[in-house]
Amino acid sequence: MKLKLLSVALILFMTQLSSSAAISVERTMSPDYLLNNGYSKQIYDSIHVTRARALGEPYYSSEEIKEQNMKKKFKVLKKIQAYIDPAIDDYSFYHHDISPEPSYKDF
Repeated sequence: MKLKLLSVALILFMTQLSSSAAISVERTMSPDYLLNNGYSKQIYDSIHVTRARALGEPYYSSEEIKEQNMKKKFKVLKKIQAYIDPAIDDYSFYHHDISPEPSYKDF
């Protein structure tokens, strides 16, 4: 009886060891890990923007890079559309200096 109880306890202990596998922080921030666990691309971008700001590094999402490579007339039209419709993201949320003084950039 003691041997059976000991073997059951040992089996239960061993199954708990294998289920508590460690995952590094770098792996949990990878796009594959985030997308496979149900997070969106926007969450991935916000995580990396926040991390880059904490480290003092520049980071631009793929949509921002596409917008930076647009022709000037399309950029102007997009800025006008973003001014008219506040639901359109103009990517100024992450890339601005917080200042208590109001300025023309705060529209």
